[in-house]
Amino acid sequence: MNTLAKNYCTIHRQGFVPIFVGDNFDAVLLAEAAVAAGAKAVEITCRRPTICDDIRRVRRQFPDLLVLVGSVVDEGPMYSFLKRRRPDMPTMAELADLDVHGFVSFMPISPESLARFSRTHILMPGVETAPEAAAAVNAGAHFVKFYNTSALGGPKRISLVSGGAMFGLLPIFVTGGVTLNSIGDFVKAGAGLLGAGWDLLLGDDYQALQAKPDVDRISADFKKSLDAMTEARRVHLGPDALSNDDEMYLAGITHYHCFPTTVESPA
Repeated sequence: MNTLAKNYCTIHRQGFVPIFVGDNFDAVLLAEAAVAAGAKAVEITCRRPTICDDIRRVRRQFPDLLVLVGSVVDEGPMYSFLKRRRPDMPTMAELADLDVHGFVSFMPISPESLARFSRTHILMPGVETAPEAAAAVNAGAHFVKFYNTSALGGPKRISLVSGGAMFGLLPIFVTGGVTLNSIGDFVKAGAGLLGAGWDLLLGDDYQALQAKPDVDRISADFKKSLDAMTEARRVHLGPDALSNDDEMYLAGITHYHCFPTTVESPA
């Protein structure tokens, strides 16, 4: 099994990704809290003005931690316009040079960029419809990101785009409004991966913990989501969804993925 497939298994098995948004938390402190909770992957977004430095410091401090970069903007006219307003905004190629493991975007990622990076990085472009999602996956996306589904029907929205004539094929990553209480419903609806920013993960303590960080409290709050994801998969997907063997794990995934496996998929 190649490195990309192993990274895919690591991210997918974790199930719930903490998202580093644009706030006053130190990225290394958040990474420390996530690792202490059991995380092996995090998402650091380009909404942070120190994104490149944050990535370098986290990669140096936690070399085994997989780093996804969120809020990326694919190169093109909009990126060029944004770059004039925000000179520190890196391209996907510049981010790849920082040894990151994948890219997440609220916006689409072009077929050209999907083809360019899909063999080396986990890719999660933003989509709004099932046809958009299918086109992105066929072009090389490993997950498709549905954002802020809580305002568009929540788990019911995910059930609609993943079930029926879609046959549960879409590898769906849900962010925006995912809470501890909704994890089980999203898994039941067909989401393969969930994520939330620290504002949602920490709730009422979010502002206070920025002023006076407490790694143990931050870690404990995040661990609740990791544990809830594991339990939701046990209940809704069965024990095969919790395998520690990468081949067995891939074989147990019911939505589409591009990685071959020598283990026969369950019926």
